[in-house]
Amino acid sequence: MSINWHTGIATHQGTRKTRNEDSYLIRFRKDNKDNEIALFVVADGMGGYQVGDTASRLAISAIEEWWERRIDKVLKRRNVTTQIVKEVQKLFSHINKAIIQAGKNIDKKMGTTLSLLVLYNGNYGIVHVGDSRVYQMKDLSQRIEEFVQQIPQHAFHEQTEILEREPELHQLTEDHSWVEKQVREGRLTREEARNHPKRNVLLQCLGIGEEIQPYSTLGSYRTDDLFLLCSDGFYSLFSNEEIKNMLLNLEKEYGNYQAVCDYLINFSNFSHAHDNVTLMLVRDLQYQDSSRNKRAWWLSLMDRKA
Repeated sequence: MSINWHTGIATHQGTRKTRNEDSYLIRFRKDNKDNEIALFVVADGMGGYQVGDTASRLAISAIEEWWERRIDKVLKRRNVTTQIVKEVQKLFSHINKAIIQAGKNIDKKMGTTLSLLVLYNGNYGIVHVGDSRVYQMKDLSQRIEEFVQQIPQHAFHEQTEILEREPELHQLTEDHSWVEKQVREGRLTREEARNHPKRNVLLQCLGIGEEIQPYSTLGSYRTDDLFLLCSDGFYSLFSNEEIKNMLLNLEKEYGNYQAVCDYLINFSNFSHAHDNVTLMLVRDLQYQDSSRNKRAWWLSLMDRKA
């Protein structure tokens, strides 16, 4: 691990399965200015198919090989996260074909989800197939900056309700699942989808169909934003609101992300996790932006208003 990142990782086979088909990868690398880039990947081998653990390991190995071969060169280019997303999108197609061929070699079908997050100097990039998820929990500092930009200074004292809200948990990936399609089309509510018998039916994963369309996105993060990566074995047990509240409360209680991850794995099993469970927590400790200064400025202004 790296001292520049606050991280935690935990995985378990769950209470009903005898084999853990989830795989994961974490990697760090410094550029020539001593800034560090971080890579986080979760792969959930398909339990409905044979040898899903082989498929998830194959996907992770391909990502790791690409990282070791390409990352130093990519770090010398402009728009690093954009370049990574472009390369990884193509890599996903190669991985898909490799898994299909590996299945043919042993006359068995195998599949896996694959969700990749890269963080670098306040920018993130995501490439994703399947129904594992990446979340971002935005810290108070980002809402202060948004507040400062939107509200005239003379009206600050009348608009403080924006700062009374809790941090917001945003799902950054889209589930390639049958139930998610029903939600988008208005046929199911989010809660109905979470408990639906067909919640594990995927419309897209690696290793099953010849053609894939990975979901990708680029964005930014602020100091103290928290990222969560997890397989569906975790989030299927809890609503997004429950996940957010657990993260907030456990971080206050433990102050250590590894302890939080270990607790959440144990709590998932206590909640009768029917699937493999994997989760990662990460926060960038090295990246600094102007939000801390704006927070201090806001608090000093409020002191003067009091």
